[in-house]
Amino acid sequence: MTTLPITPETITRVTLDNGLTILHKDNPNNPSITLRGRLRAGGLYDTDKAAGLAHLATAALQRGTRKRTFQKLNDELDRYGMAFGIGAGMETIGFSGKSLVEDFDRLLDLAADVLLHPVFPHGETEKLRAEILSDLREADDDTGHVAYREFRALCYPAGHPYHRLTDGRSETVERLTLAQLREFHARYFRPDVTTLVIVGDMRAEQAIAKISKKLGAWKARGKLEGYAIPIAPPLRQVVSRRIALAGKTQADIALGIPALSRRDPDFYALAIGDLIFGRLGLYGRLGENVRDKQGLAYYVFSSLEANFGAGPWLVRAGVNPRNVQRAIDGICAEIARLRTEPVTAAELNEAQDFLTGSLALRLETNEGIAATLGEIELFNLGLDYLQRYPDIIRAITPEQILAAAHQYAPVENYALAIAGPAEA
Repeated sequence: MTTLPITPETITRVTLDNGLTILHKDNPNNPSITLRGRLRAGGLYDTDKAAGLAHLATAALQRGTRKRTFQKLNDELDRYGMAFGIGAGMETIGFSGKSLVEDFDRLLDLAADVLLHPVFPHGETEKLRAEILSDLREADDDTGHVAYREFRALCYPAGHPYHRLTDGRSETVERLTLAQLREFHARYFRPDVTTLVIVGDMRAEQAIAKISKKLGAWKARGKLEGYAIPIAPPLRQVVSRRIALAGKTQADIALGIPALSRRDPDFYALAIGDLIFGRLGLYGRLGENVRDKQGLAYYVFSSLEANFGAGPWLVRAGVNPRNVQRAIDGICAEIARLRTEPVTAAELNEAQDFLTGSLALRLETNEGIAATLGEIELFNLGLDYLQRYPDIIRAITPEQILAAAHQYAPVENYALAIAGPAEA
């Protein structure tokens, strides 16, 4: 069954006295409720010496609260067929939950308990730390992860949030204390940086009343921290790093530059160019030429990480170690073509069809609607954004893509990281 149309008239947006913002979308065709929240906080508040703090502190919230042990929390989710999870990204801390309509009060109580009343029990927190350290050690032996991590370190200066990854490194995670976890929660979990989206078979006034009763007394403590990602200086030359990993037979490449933010006027043109270049179908032009025609890569694709700050535009590839330089040359040749030749009408139409069609599919589920409304709120896109979106995408021209690619696609100055066998 399809959802009701999503227009400003069908979305309710209110802000409680404590600063908590609520967005609601009624969907009587679905007997479940989706709850999705975002806090404007995360790894951007870590330091290089405390990398991974937001990740560990946030994951530990579900390891025990004042009312629920870790076991009791999971038993409750299982017993009532509910789902709930929380995690930290670089710029936001996200949480989501789902239940039947009749169990929404229970889900909301559990979510509020996790958000407001974690106790960071020593035993469970140390088990979590051990799991994260195990994941980090495994990642340290993965050529793709290492190449991407070192690319970020080259692309952004030390001290910049994007210089590091949110999950941190083994040596920093090992040093984090319970006091640091508690301090992070006390400082950054506050209602005036939180958005809560509710989508499902519940009327707006009913949902808002329930949330107000459960979270209306949540008070912000201390001064509101600044929320900004500094502008990264442009790269003035090719900066590269090769990392040798023992026992590997594949080399992985990460190549790119700092690009733009989600709110930059050039975002849509560059995003469509990136889609044509390295994502659409079997990874766009990169997949067709560098992988299929030239046989230089096991995989190759591009991505534009445009968020609250100017994230990287980059290409990633896995190659035979003997083909590293040829693959880099092939990638750079495709970048040069994107900068100098307009995309074809057929390529542009296919990309526009994909973007408008995939959004329509996303909005067929409560989860997709909730995620989209959360993005609209975070980036201040306006409640009429979904109505305007097709026209925004259809208005992009080959000339706009060419201009964006000329500005942001690297050919002379870029960061390059290669991880693979030492003999390469």
